[in-house]
Amino acid sequence: MSAEPSRAPPAPCFRLLLIEDSAIAASIVQSHLDAVPWQRAELAHAETLAAGLARVKEGWDVVLLDLCLPDGEGLEVVERVREVDPHVPIVVLTGQDDVRLAERALGASVQDYLVKRSIDADALWRAIRYAVSRQQLVTQLARTMAAARENEANLHQLIARSADGVVVLDATGTVLFANPAAEALLGDGRPVAGRGCPVALRAGETSHEVGGHAVVLDVRWVDVDWQGRPARMALLRDVTGRRRAEELRLRLERSERLAAVGQLAAGVAHEINNPLAYVVANLELLAREIRRLAGAGVATEQLAQPLLDARHGAARVMHIVRDLGVFARAEANEAIGPTDVNAVIESALNIVHTQMKHRARVVRELAPVSRVGGAEGRLTQVFVNVLINAAQSLQEGRVADNLVEVRTREQDHEVIAEVVDSGCGVAEEHLHRLFEPFFTTKRAGEGTGLGLAICRSIVESCGGSIGISSKVGVGTCVRIRLPVWASAELSALPAPERGEGAARRGRILIVDDEPLVLRALRGILGTSHEVVCVRSGAQAQRTLQLDADFDVVLCDVVMQEGTGIELHEWIEAELPALADRVLFMTGGGTSEVSRGFLLARGGRVLPKPIEPGELLRRVEGVLAGRAAEAAGAV
Repeated sequence: MSAEPSRAPPAPCFRLLLIEDSAIAASIVQSHLDAVPWQRAELAHAETLAAGLARVKEGWDVVLLDLCLPDGEGLEVVERVREVDPHVPIVVLTGQDDVRLAERALGASVQDYLVKRSIDADALWRAIRYAVSRQQLVTQLARTMAAARENEANLHQLIARSADGVVVLDATGTVLFANPAAEALLGDGRPVAGRGCPVALRAGETSHEVGGHAVVLDVRWVDVDWQGRPARMALLRDVTGRRRAEELRLRLERSERLAAVGQLAAGVAHEINNPLAYVVANLELLAREIRRLAGAGVATEQLAQPLLDARHGAARVMHIVRDLGVFARAEANEAIGPTDVNAVIESALNIVHTQMKHRARVVRELAPVSRVGGAEGRLTQVFVNVLINAAQSLQEGRVADNLVEVRTREQDHEVIAEVVDSGCGVAEEHLHRLFEPFFTTKRAGEGTGLGLAICRSIVESCGGSIGISSKVGVGTCVRIRLPVWASAELSALPAPERGEGAARRGRILIVDDEPLVLRALRGILGTSHEVVCVRSGAQAQRTLQLDADFDVVLCDVVMQEGTGIELHEWIEAELPALADRVLFMTGGGTSEVSRGFLLARGGRVLPKPIEPGELLRRVEGVLAGRAAEAAGAV
């Protein structure tokens, strides 16, 4: 007959008294207690201080105490409970997120101070367990001291075995006793009997350095009788892991918010691109008209400069939005292909321009280099991060004194990019830690310590490497090495050359759901070609069913009624000869499926806003290709 399997002893059932005037808060506390099935508790609720005081002596494991009651407020309620039972553990549950009040409460022998809006089930249960265990330790120490004053060695042995640090001070702050755990936790600030405590042990969580590493201690003070005289005992617990876990959670939340901002930026870029498309196109039309008027003898000098300024401003907005779109699309799974490092650096410089222009002069030494294997968006993210670090190392308002140099060169089948700043530099002892996640030398609020770790991950995913050299007071150099792209085929097609003489007049179908975009594109192309405009994929299908004799179809990708991809699939099925003459327009903000579709047709994609000259060149390239086909067929 087999023996009955052993069973784990049941978890203890804690008896808890909640003194809280809010029924809703009491219900929340009960729900937190019930949320941990392996912990058990019996909760009694008193809605006033008087009702709570009447029940305090009923033998509770912990009193959960609000500091704002109808008949008592602040630390007065703690003192009232202590008058009834000096030894019952008290955990404050309050809506007041007040650091000074928390320190005073913890100094008044409260076991823990929890702010209602930030607690959860784990935090509440942890506070209850710690309060009970601390009180048990205090009670055990008090009993042991009372029973073993004549045998002090036994008391020291008990405390020495405690995993928590114990430091006892007299009324003057002189150390009477410290156990080995306290000495280990305090490191170079270890207390020595007969001297003052070298470390300020404030109630609550406090941080100090041990062996070059930050350690967070949770400090609780209790009044004791030590060798027949009153003293104060500090109980020290290492909560570094818990603090780091909380910091990690907060940083991950911030990363999620930044990711959401990136998605928002991509959407905003798309919304800007459509109106910017017809602004750029209409400025080109105005420029043509001014040239025509000038040729006819009309005085246009006063119009020429404002128009030039407007075109310059529109071009600047166009490049910024395009660079922002590239940066926002820096997905981890973005395809690696031949990438122009110099173009990536220019995009990154455009993105950080506002941060850099008040801090430093930027000098470019970008040599002609081969393309590298990389993902454009992710490499842009790398250089944006490195350039922001360089900017933040420099003092604002001293542009003439500060310098950031960006250099590229090719060496031994690698493209080497360097970002050199004349900033404050990094101490030698910190250099080996710069790529560690969450390590940062910046001031609070300037960085999370994730940037360089992410940069290294991105660069190494491209087969490259990143390194940093720095000297305090001199500056820093970040050096990025990327292997030259090995494939002989490049994804980008060369721009078609313009033939001599007049361009062939063709028939062009433009499909876009923005009326102003249609009007502007008609203005650009209508002087040289016959243009038909429709506002949806469905309308384009009906038009092509009636008349398919078009040389070029210029189609937006994202529309309200039918996408450009759907229209292209229909053309491939119904009018296959026309499929290769479709040019796609996109303002960004496309789905992953759409981006994959456009990536496969990189030579036929025109990003909005479309530069008028580029639009004409691409259309003429399609027309030249059709003319060559016709000539070959003859």
